[in-house]
Amino acid sequence: MQPRFSLRIACWGQPMASALLVVLLAVNHSGALFPPVLKACPRNTTDLNQCIIDVVTELRPRLATGDLGENFTITSLEPITIDRLTIERGENFKANFTNFRISGATHEKTGFVVKKLKTDLNTRQINATLLLPKLQVNSKYDLKMSILVLQINGKGDLQVNLTDTRVSLKLTFYNETVDGEEYFRFNPITLRVKFGKARFYLKNLFNGDPTLEAIGNQAINENPDVLLDEVKNGIEENLAQLFSKIASEVVKDALFDEVFPWS
Repeated sequence: MQPRFSLRIACWGQPMASALLVVLLAVNHSGALFPPVLKACPRNTTDLNQCIIDVVTELRPRLATGDLGENFTITSLEPITIDRLTIERGENFKANFTNFRISGATHEKTGFVVKKLKTDLNTRQINATLLLPKLQVNSKYDLKMSILVLQINGKGDLQVNLTDTRVSLKLTFYNETVDGEEYFRFNPITLRVKFGKARFYLKNLFNGDPTLEAIGNQAINENPDVLLDEVKNGIEENLAQLFSKIASEVVKDALFDEVFPWS
């Protein structure tokens, strides 16, 4: 049987990672399930991992809109959005972020780069590491926190510039029998985020007092991990849900032997 599509890596690349997932399933199709913009990577190719990396890099610009051509669309990755992040750690840390948006993951020049990727067809697992050189986060915030002896509070607009963020992805898959056919399925995806450098600007700290606002932002930027460590788990959980959703969209009608064909 002529395979409709073959292994590819696709995602999230999100960042925050999500681009990786979309391409995981590529295209060499005779039907209309997948667009021909995705180059096939057969399981017995000389270097499966490098083939997948090359496909992801080529596909990256299309992940911004989710339009893969020929009426095949997936969830857009630009921007990555999180409706709400709420964190409470007693009286010393209370934060509420709404309309949380991460931009830049698919940028033509500074978008994600696949640094490592390993596919193991025996254990049905793919591990990958993405580097996101530049990201911008915008959000509404309502914050109360302590940094050293300074009590910071405010409510307004937040902007964060992130440099060299790394996202580690673990994708596992299995086959499901439906009407005698073996379909490809993903388990929920797990991921971890490691932040590099960060530059914060919180507008309207201390009710907009310019002197105190400058002091508050300086304190946060001198100790960025205090805030980043608090929001990290929420970001990871939301990105994992997003990437799992994208993976399901890509493979919903895919047979296992079509996802991993022999050349």
